[in-house]
Amino acid sequence: MRGGWLVLILSGVVLLACPPPAVARERAEPPSRADHIAAQLRRDPVYVTDHAPRVLPPDAAARIKTAVARLGAPTYVAVTPTVGLSTGRHGESLLPLLRDRLRRDGVYLVASPTSPDGEVRQYGGSRRLPLEDAWRAAQNELAYDASTPERIELFVDIALSGRARERAQNPPPRPKSKVRKALDADDAADRRAALVEWGVFGGSAALSGVPLLTFLTLRRVRRGTRQQRRTKSPAKGRR
Repeated sequence: MRGGWLVLILSGVVLLACPPPAVARERAEPPSRADHIAAQLRRDPVYVTDHAPRVLPPDAAARIKTAVARLGAPTYVAVTPTVGLSTGRHGESLLPLLRDRLRRDGVYLVASPTSPDGEVRQYGGSRRLPLEDAWRAAQNELAYDASTPERIELFVDIALSGRARERAQNPPPRPKSKVRKALDADDAADRRAALVEWGVFGGSAALSGVPLLTFLTLRRVRRGTRQQRRTKSPAKGRR
């Protein structure tokens, strides 16, 4: 009897000491962000987050689909809030995670809905496209507050232009954002208003100075006349 209890106790200790299989642990983990986006991309190759409705136009998904279809390769696009993209850190990139889950060759693009941040990469395919140069050029050639569909449309144009590397290495001056244009317009309006105010002030000052100038002129003339009279009076007395 004692031997049986000893066997049971030892068996329990062994079971508690052994960790559960790795597969069981993986299944117990909740789905990650990459899992969620990959599931969406299986249904539709263009996923647009619904957490930024104010900054994305209603036809964002349709415009992106039309644009990337011109690349001539399977393309998977995720417009989602991004953290750490374009930093070169593998651990912060969604692209390899999405590719690992979808297991499909093609162009993978992750773009922020609220900023120029984004990352693009091509997996497989016989036709190689200058995607990274094209994306960098599109970032440089548009204003900071340009919409994501607008940025992706320009990205496709540059990728197919044959001048992606040249445009990426020789960016033009970045256009002003809408906010910057509004601030510049306000500054110009303030300067015009200041000039008008100074003009009115100067005119008023000039007009108010006319009577004073007339008074001073007449006073000087009178003084001169009196001095002339005083000078002539002694001369008459001597005669």
